[in-house]
Amino acid sequence: MEEKIFVLEVGRPIRDAVERQFGRIDDYVSVPRAISELEIPEIVAQAYHKIMKLGQGGNVVKIVLSGPLALSFQLGQAIGLGHIKVIVYQYSSGVYARVGPLTREHLFKGGKNA
Repeated sequence: MEEKIFVLEVGRPIRDAVERQFGRIDDYVSVPRAISELEIPEIVAQAYHKIMKLGQGGNVVKIVLSGPLALSFQLGQAIGLGHIKVIVYQYSSGVYARVGPLTREHLFKGGKNA
C-alpha cells in the first residue's frame, strides 16, 4: 500500500505549492480559471476517475484541492461511493494541513453540535 498525492486546482494554481510541501504529485486536474456551474460535473468526473485509479490496490490518496465548494461537495459524494482510502488537506496558515478523518462517531453522536 502506497500513499498517492492528487491535486485538484480550479480557479487558481496550487500545484507548485503542493509539490514544494509534499515533494511530488502523482496526478492532478487543473482548471486555473473561473468556471461556470455547468462545468462542475465534468471536472468532478475527471477528478473522480483519476482518484479511483490512484486508490487501486488499497493505496491511500492524499487529496489537496482548491476550488468551488459545490465542486468539493460533489467530489466527496462520488468518492464516498468508491470506498477508497482518502486523506483531505486544506490550506491553513501557509501550509496544506491534514483534515481529521470523519468517523461514524462524528455522524451519529446525536447532533450535539447542532
